Amino acid sequence: MTNCYSIMLKRSLTLFLALSCTAAYAQKRLTLQDAITRALKKNYDIRIAELTEEQADINNTWVALLPSINGSAGVTKGTANTRIEFSDPNRPPTVNPNAGTRSYNAGVFASWRVFDGGRMFLVKKQLGATERLTEAQLREQVQTTVSQVIQAYAQVVFQQQQGVAIDTGLALAKVRMTLSQLKFETGTSAKVDYLQARVDYNERRADSLNQQSFLTSAFANLNVQMSTDPELTYIVDDSLELNMRLRPTNPDLLDDINLTLDVFRRNAEISKINARIAKRSYWPTIDFNGGYAYNKSENQAGLTLSNQSYGPSGGFNLNLPIFQSGSIRRQAKVASLQAFKDELVYRRQNTEIGRQYRSTWKNYEMSVAAYVLEQENINYARENMDIQRARFNVGVATTLETREAETSYVTALVRLYTAAYNVKVNETRVLELEGQLVRTNDEE
Repeated sequence: MTNCYSIMLKRSLTLFLALSCTAAYAQKRLTLQDAITRALKKNYDIRIAELTEEQADINNTWVALLPSINGSAGVTKGTANTRIEFSDPNRPPTVNPNAGTRSYNAGVFASWRVFDGGRMFLVKKQLGATERLTEAQLREQVQTTVSQVIQAYAQVVFQQQQGVAIDTGLALAKVRMTLSQLKFETGTSAKVDYLQARVDYNERRADSLNQQSFLTSAFANLNVQMSTDPELTYIVDDSLELNMRLRPTNPDLLDDINLTLDVFRRNAEISKINARIAKRSYWPTIDFNGGYAYNKSENQAGLTLSNQSYGPSGGFNLNLPIFQSGSIRRQAKVASLQAFKDELVYRRQNTEIGRQYRSTWKNYEMSVAAYVLEQENINYARENMDIQRARFNVGVATTLETREAETSYVTALVRLYTAAYNVKVNETRVLELEGQLVRTNDEE
């Protein structure tokens, strides 16, 4: 029974791999880049941000500075029974049954605000700033989505690796259970060893079932980011490339590179422009109104059968706000307070982003160190398990000792996979805060 343990372990692991391959045969392969590409095309948040940016682009025009020109035309026709009596008693009344009347009118009219205290130019500046804000929001949303997809994909890979670790423990427990049963049946071991091995095996089976639930949930979260069917599953990568050589950025430079801060800064700038617009309501406005009109009327029952007029007209109107119940002052005050509020929100966010970056960078450093440590530790755990397995084969090691070695190895595997997942998540967060995540993925 010297090589029995090794042979049975290999057969068990081969069986688990075969079952995994059979289950994945009908699935499609999905790489991290494929997931990012799908999300960039279908993610609802990105599509909404794109539509918002398109709306702002359409609104950013010089309409407020241009005149408004309208044309109108009309025809009116009617009949009436008329009776006209004159002041001269010697003149008999005039009776005209079914007398027809017709009138025609047509014209082109223009209205143009030629002065409003510079309000129209500030409105145009505000529209341009709003368009740039929506562009910044779109860039931020793209980066946020890419970050969420990377973390969701990393979670799927992590849960898949957890499943591998658990299935490894399950295979080890099954082999130990089988050998303990053989030893018990041949009288070389107590029944309690076999019963303990059986309990350990069932415990591993329960862990494997629970892990399937975690993996399904991770796939659903990834599908939500890609705006696709949450029930879909894929063949994903066995591991992810880890960047363990990032260098910290000066936190004082985050104001220039962080996309979230860029959005808050632009929003504060728009509020300042809006405050300036509100103050322009104190100024008078001058409007030009002009046009060319044509009018003609015909009346079969009147003293005049036809009347026609046409020609241009024009003039200027001055509107001076004298008393508005304090509404202009109130609106200007509210707009100024809103501008100050948005400036404070921007400063608070600047401080918060700096705190997040320092914390995330520290987490990244710790996760890299933990990953290096776990890479070293897994070798010791594997060697310890191999030694205990060999001792168990020759009857030196007990079931408890072998179980402890197997548990230590599986636990070391889990810690290694967890450390790799933490490195990827913190790496992603660091790049996101530095505004480099999308560009980095494009280069890759």
